[in-house]
Amino acid sequence: MHVLLVSCVFPPEPVVSSQTSAHIAQKLVANGHTVTVLTSYPSKPAGKLYPGYSRRLIDRKRTPGGYELIRCFSTLSSRSRLINRFTENISFGLTSSVAALFVWRPDVIYANSWPLFATGMLFIVAKMRRIPIVISVQDVYPESLVSQGRAVAKNLFMNCLRWWDGVIARGCRTLIVISKRFADFYRYERRVPAERIHIVPNWGDDSVGNMDEEQISKFGISKGIPPNARVFAYGGNIGVAAGVETLVQAALKLQTTSVFRLLIAGAGSQLHACQELARDHDDGRVIFHSPWKTEETGLVLGLAEVLLLPTRGQQASVSVPSKLISYWLAGRPVIAMAWPRSDVADFIEESGGGWLVEPDRSDLLAAKIQEVLGLSRAELRQRGEAGRDFAARNLTRKICLPRVVSILEQVVVK
Repeated sequence: MHVLLVSCVFPPEPVVSSQTSAHIAQKLVANGHTVTVLTSYPSKPAGKLYPGYSRRLIDRKRTPGGYELIRCFSTLSSRSRLINRFTENISFGLTSSVAALFVWRPDVIYANSWPLFATGMLFIVAKMRRIPIVISVQDVYPESLVSQGRAVAKNLFMNCLRWWDGVIARGCRTLIVISKRFADFYRYERRVPAERIHIVPNWGDDSVGNMDEEQISKFGISKGIPPNARVFAYGGNIGVAAGVETLVQAALKLQTTSVFRLLIAGAGSQLHACQELARDHDDGRVIFHSPWKTEETGLVLGLAEVLLLPTRGQQASVSVPSKLISYWLAGRPVIAMAWPRSDVADFIEESGGGWLVEPDRSDLLAAKIQEVLGLSRAELRQRGEAGRDFAARNLTRKICLPRVVSILEQVVVK
């Protein structure tokens, strides 16, 4: 079959859904299918065009992986403002949908695109060309905007967005959602038939746990971290929705006799604000590593005893941060700041791989860090292993990728 894979992010961007889209393309080719990928020019997570790339309306090339890669123009979103994200969404939606109109007719479209607008335009193209479309849902919109404080819950515009999301969800051939709560939401709130909803979590690279202790030690020294330091770390996007400033505030509240260091690795619109916050209390306990290269993932995660996962407000109820997967595959316990009735909370409870703290409460996080610092290294290792075991059974490429490919193949058979 011929699969048109539309992904708003794609390698070399390091975000998880970029990697999963590439894995799907590679697996489909390996199974003997023809694949065309439509994507944007790489800019995530910092929102800046990667070196070596120049944007054109359309750039087409054949990849060593055996699929055709078509990059489509879109605006860049270097600042986490709603208008920036909106124009990026619309611009990629326009160019990718026009490209989808003229590519050799595929048997199925797999969409991992920006929600509502870009996905909606692609949905219209699929209907026009009578092509079945499978949509991957990474976040619930527009509810995610409300949880981030970017929009009010009820007004005419938001009601229109909910209606449009329902039209798309009910009109596509299949929805692939990343959690049971997402599945329940689309079944009961958007009225999508249960048989057309498939739960396939995002997955991580289980090789992240293969760490070189000598290289980790050298990395720590290069960042000025004392060998006896108790290191807690965050690795990922430092944007508005991430809530990383709460980590900095908690670290600065600690009253501990241990040599404590908070390592924050990544880039994003709130990086400067977090650096300024730490600089106001400059005692060296908060350390930044930016940019954070993909090949440094094992170094950052391996240096930490405990990894930190903040979310904002009720954000965890409408999204599942993918960094939790790589955290656990690294064999480290996790302190997650998440709403109790969320998939993150369910994962923490089911796995035994960490602790849960109320979001946006730096005082509670500081108290939890203080508590965890008092635990034995053996208990920390035990919780880390519990998380890794849970991820290995549920959240790896070996487990999840064949399920996505099978769904796409079955759509064509039907």
